[in-house]
This record gives sequence, structure tokens and C-alpha cells, in this order.
Amino acid sequence: MATNSAVLLPQSTRPQAVSANARYRAAFGLLIAAGLPLGLFGLANLAAEAVGLMPLFFAPFGLPGWLGAVAHLAMLPLLGAAGWIATRKGDISLHLWLGALMAGVIAVPFITAPLDSLQMSIVSVVLFLLALATIQRVGKASRTAGWLLVPVLGWLGLSAALGMVLAAAWTPPFALTQGMDNAPPAAG
Repeated sequence: MATNSAVLLPQSTRPQAVSANARYRAAFGLLIAAGLPLGLFGLANLAAEAVGLMPLFFAPFGLPGWLGAVAHLAMLPLLGAAGWIATRKGDISLHLWLGALMAGVIAVPFITAPLDSLQMSIVSVVLFLLALATIQRVGKASRTAGWLLVPVLGWLGLSAALGMVLAAAWTPPFALTQGMDNAPPAAG
């Protein structure tokens, strides 16, 4: 009787070559992940326009607003690409950190209009601190993903620093403004 027994061959010690199909799938996944935040911003913009809100973008040093919009929208693909690279390493909790940062970056232009300078600077600082915590966690999972978040951290840091300076410069001293009220005339 003949039996079918598999012959075990020693595995090769050299790394397996990545197929072209796997590289194309990885590139396509990266492209989709980078474009997803832009699509989410587009949906948020459509919803905001439906209720009459228009986004306001941070453009420092007297730069035109469209340049601030380009810088803001350039951050979104970096967030998506960093998320895709970092979560391929296996840490799914990074989705929460990157999702919160992405939601904050997408929401800021729409909530800017009703805020005064102090409130906007507080929002900018909170977003900067969230970006700092996110880049620390993402950098541990993947150095490449961490480096993709550095321009985001720089832009949010500039926004937070300028917001705090402007809020400190334009906030009136409350003791002087309240002390300047005229006293009621004396009854006599």
C-alpha cells in the first residue's frame, strides 16, 4: 500500500519577495487612507453649508485666507497616511487618538466664527496638546507615521502660540474696566 506523505523541505532563510499585487494593494490602501480625511472634511463642509456655516481658516502673518486653507487641508492626508501606517503595525488603539485629532482638525474651521480670541486660543492649545500626545503614541508604533505628523504638530503649535499671544495682548484688564464705572450720584 502506498501512502501519501508530505515531504517537509527546509524553509529558506532569505526573506520572501513581496509580490507586485501586494505592493499595489498597500499603495492603494495608503491612497484611500490619505484621501479619507479630505472626504470627511468635504462632508462636514456640505453639512455646515446646509445650516449656513462657512469655514474660517487660520492664516498667520497677514497671509491670504486661501493659503491657510491649503495648509489646513494638507494636514488631513498626513493624518490619514499616518493612521494607515501606524495601525498596520497592530495597535488599534491608535485609531482613537488619530480619530480624535482628525475630528478636531476637521471641526476647527467650522467652530471658529462664534469664538472670541481667548476661547479660540484655548481650543488651539487643547488641539496642540492632543496632537502632542498622539504623535508620542504614533511615534512608538511607527517612526514613519510619527514623522508624518510633525508638520501637523508644527502648524497646530504655531496656531496655539499665536492664539495665546493675541489673547493675552487683547484681553482687557478687568480691574480697570470695572473700576472705571461712574459712581451713582450722592442723594442729597
